[in-house]
Amino acid sequence: SVMFYSFFDVSGAIKILGLADDHEFADFLLDKAMVAGVPGTGFGAPGHLRFSFAVSMETLEKALERMSKVLRAG
Repeated sequence: SVMFYSFFDVSGAIKILGLADDHEFADFLLDKAMVAGVPGTGFGAPGHLRFSFAVSMETLEKALERMSKVLRAG
């Protein structure tokens, strides 16, 4: 199967939420939105998260809705 990954700069969200780093942000998203992202620090990109897009469009849309909801709530 083909895997698609993308890195997102989440440093602004980390700062706004008062989190320490991309590891805490990944934990935040997993706990609050049930969305898994891999901290970029392990790839030499601190302040970023890596997401896989090897899922259906419906699953992606639901994940984005959950992330949007929890990030707006802070």
